[in-house]
Amino acid sequence: MNYGDSAVKLARVASGKSQEKTAAVLNISLPTYAARERLPRSFSVEDLVELKNSFNDQGKEIIDDFIKEIFLL
Repeated sequence: MNYGDSAVKLARVASGKSQEKTAAVLNISLPTYAARERLPRSFSVEDLVELKNSFNDQGKEIIDDFIKEIFLL
């Protein structure tokens, strides 16, 4: 599925997490997280994996699809 630029936000919301809690997962400030969430391709693969590990099953599936989309798998 193609989630486009809303993939990380959709995964976060599906997992019931706030931006604040998700920023804490990556140990970054809220403004930095919010900026990256608006441009999700700015997350490193390592960050995406860390986020995925903190999300529920639905959020994990969205992140998996987004990673596949990035690398055209």
